[in-house]
Amino acid sequence: MRKILITSLLLCLFSFGIQAQWKRQPSFKGQRFPDFTVKEWISKQPKLKGKFILVDFWCIEAYPVTHRTVPYQNQLAKKYKKQLQVIGLTYDEANLVKLMVEPYIQYYSGIVDWDTINDIFKLEGLPTSYLIDPEGTVVWEGYVLKEGQGEKNIFNLTEEKLEQFFKDYQQKKKSRKSKKS
Repeated sequence: MRKILITSLLLCLFSFGIQAQWKRQPSFKGQRFPDFTVKEWISKQPKLKGKFILVDFWCIEAYPVTHRTVPYQNQLAKKYKKQLQVIGLTYDEANLVKLMVEPYIQYYSGIVDWDTINDIFKLEGLPTSYLIDPEGTVVWEGYVLKEGQGEKNIFNLTEEKLEQFFKDYQQKKKSRKSKKS
C-alpha cells in the first residue's frame, strides 16, 4: 500500500512538473518573430513585404473564442488592408477547416505542424496572436479577445492600439531616415 502511495505521489509530482514546464510561454515582444514553415495554405499565400502582420494561432476546439475573434479580425483585415495582413494558423486538418461555415475566415489562413509550433511558442492557450511590424519585430502579443459576454466583446488589441502601432512605426522610419541624411 505504501509503495502504491509513493508511486502515485511521484507520478503526480512528475506530471505537475511537466505541466508547469509546458506553461512557460516565452515572450517574443521586441524580438524578431521566429521562422517556421506553413505546411499548407488554405487561402492563397499572402504578400507580406512592407506590412504589419497579425498572426493568430487558433484551433476548431477554441470555437467559444474564435466565433468572437474571427469576425473582428475579418474587420481589421478589411479596414487596414493597406497596412496589415491577418493570418490565421491552425494545426487542424485542412479538410475540416475548409468545411467550417461559422466563423467564416475572410483573411489568409494556413495549416502548421503543432509540434513545431509548440516547440517554438509553447502556447498556453488558443487563440494566441502576435502583431509583427514590417521589419519582422513582434510589437504586441497575447489574446485578441479580452472578454466576451452575449453580443458584447472587449478586445485587447483595439483599433486604437493598432493605429498607434502604425503611427509609431512611421515615426521610427522617419527618424531613421533623418539620421541618415
